[in-house]
Amino acid sequence: MPSVASLERLAGTVICDMDEAWLYVRHFSEKVMAALYNDGRAKRAGGRTSEEQLEGFRLVAKRAVEASHELADELEAAWDMG
Repeated sequence: MPSVASLERLAGTVICDMDEAWLYVRHFSEKVMAALYNDGRAKRAGGRTSEEQLEGFRLVAKRAVEASHELADELEAAWDMG
């Protein structure tokens, strides 16, 4: 059975390789990105953000913060076990 340190090194290496691979990946073409950008600008120019939209944004932000806290707690617990 490999040691914890060797598994940590392996995981770190895999993560670094994945990061490098994603660095050169383009998910959308420049044409698609330009269309998305222009569409977003046109929508913003059409008027103000409604209270319903703002509440939706707040809910998404709250969920994101809660998820990050959960993840931090899980990482801390895993670290303490090691």
